[in-house]
Amino acid sequence: MAKKMPYAEDKRRHLLLVIFGICAVMISWRLFDLSILNKGKYAEKGINQRVIQKELRGDRGSILDRNGNQLAISFPQPYIYIDPSSTDNGFEKSQILADLLDIVGVDENEEAKVILTKFNSPTSFEYLVREADPETAEAIEELQLGGVYIGYEPRRFHVSGDQLGKGVLGSVTVDNVGISGLEFQYEEKLKGVTGLQVTELSADGSTIPTKASVLREASQGSDLILTIDRALQGQVELELAKTIQEAEAKGGIVIIQQPATGEILAMASMVMTPTGEIRSTSHNQAVTLSYEPASVLKAMTFAGVINEGIADANSRKEIPDTVIEEWEDNEGKIRTERWRDEYEYGVQEMGVQDILTHSSNTGTIVWGQALGKEKLHNYLTNFGFGEVTDLSFPGEAQGILHPLENWTSIDLNTISIGHGISVSPIQLVTAYSAIANDGVYVSPKLVRHIVDSDGIKEYVSGVPSRRVISPSASRQMASLLTSVVDNGTGEKAKVSGYKIAAKTGTSWKYFHAENSYELPNGQFNPYLDKEGLRHYTSTVTGFFPALRPELAMIVIIDDPAPVQESFYASHVAAPLFGQLASWSLRHYQVSPASELLMSEIAAGQSVIGEDQIVLEGNETTQ
Repeated sequence: MAKKMPYAEDKRRHLLLVIFGICAVMISWRLFDLSILNKGKYAEKGINQRVIQKELRGDRGSILDRNGNQLAISFPQPYIYIDPSSTDNGFEKSQILADLLDIVGVDENEEAKVILTKFNSPTSFEYLVREADPETAEAIEELQLGGVYIGYEPRRFHVSGDQLGKGVLGSVTVDNVGISGLEFQYEEKLKGVTGLQVTELSADGSTIPTKASVLREASQGSDLILTIDRALQGQVELELAKTIQEAEAKGGIVIIQQPATGEILAMASMVMTPTGEIRSTSHNQAVTLSYEPASVLKAMTFAGVINEGIADANSRKEIPDTVIEEWEDNEGKIRTERWRDEYEYGVQEMGVQDILTHSSNTGTIVWGQALGKEKLHNYLTNFGFGEVTDLSFPGEAQGILHPLENWTSIDLNTISIGHGISVSPIQLVTAYSAIANDGVYVSPKLVRHIVDSDGIKEYVSGVPSRRVISPSASRQMASLLTSVVDNGTGEKAKVSGYKIAAKTGTSWKYFHAENSYELPNGQFNPYLDKEGLRHYTSTVTGFFPALRPELAMIVIIDDPAPVQESFYASHVAAPLFGQLASWSLRHYQVSPASELLMSEIAAGQSVIGEDQIVLEGNETTQ
């Protein structure tokens, strides 16, 4: 007879059977859930754990000069990042990475802690280093650390150095987004279109090289083809830096333009740093500066006088050495304003040519009064003052040309000699280009055309040109301005074998109240600094060859050291004007004016603008 199992043991057996039964049911349910009910959900979750999506950045378009030379390009630079959600052993990996990485702004003793914090982030993406050097990226890639990746993104590079045309080209952020200059202005054209790539990870979190596919292709941004000539730009910056250094000036500006097309061939803005180094400015002062031009504006006054038929180059008048005007202020008090020439001569007969050649203030005022404030205001407006140009450059200065209804006789006198008005360098050189271009104003241009990723060109159109003065008035002004260089204040701008037309101007720098000199009566003199010292801006503007202009130029030297007369434009800016004019004429192989050409001018045959040279330039050694 079989022995009966004890009750306690029988109970344990039944309990085990129940537990196994429950487990079997749960496992079966789980298998049913995974394979039948939520098959798609768990399959997607598995995919998400081993597959990541990564943006593919389209290359930023390049910026090239007029001859196809690269100025700003993009090239791939590595960056290092992690996916905290797909990795473990963050502490160990942070120690390894801290020995290899140099994180900007973080003490080397704290780097491991900072990296570990990123590993503990709840996100699926954290940068470790942007703009990593290739050697470091390669070393980390060889370690095959799960969840640690190397990516590549385009980085901006200035081929001819970070100083060449710095203010014109502008700059981009670490994310390759334009923030200044042409980079900012043409951001929508330059930026590439972002693509999308899917990458599969192995069990340890490292990338499977063969398991990548592109969902959306990235495409490159458009290229900008500028009007700038790299060789000329380099020479301009070289010579401008020398002049700033020698003059102990705060800075300087040069623009060289083609009058017939408005194309800017060179545009340089440079400053002296507190350490004495000459550097290109990040903001393009050739466009953003607004200042009183002084005597260089006299050319616009006489252009109006001659165009109206009020006078010609040979006209003469009795000119006093002092002009006095009485005016009533806001309180009803009668006040007196005086304008003087540099030397006392009483009253003498002077020709228009003499007045402009020797830059007579009173002579210009007398003829300005004959022109009248309505017409002077109209000519200044037509020459482009008081409004931004068609460049639409970021931060471009509008200048100040007060409405005609606010003008008094005082304003007429002051503005006719270049004071009481504020202009930008680009406005001024473009106005002189209008005189050079047979009297026709052409808007300035920095971009010739835009080329998209398919090679299709988009030409940049400007506002229509307009006639400001007649061809006859243009030729007479060219002759008058030539006399300034041949016999007057612009003598140091001469170029052997060529006729140069230009005008000099030396203005007092204007200071806002907080930076100006306080007078005993509590008012401020805006033309003196806090210490009561006067500062100057020296300008030469003109075009060449004078009888058949191909190039226009402005040279501005900001705040040269006031040593004897060296701060005058005739001493500090004119020599640089002559040097750059000489170099430019050789660079573009412009031959000296022939006797035949002179006789054609004398016979009244307009040749300005005919057979314009194609300014492609020669790439020369800097």
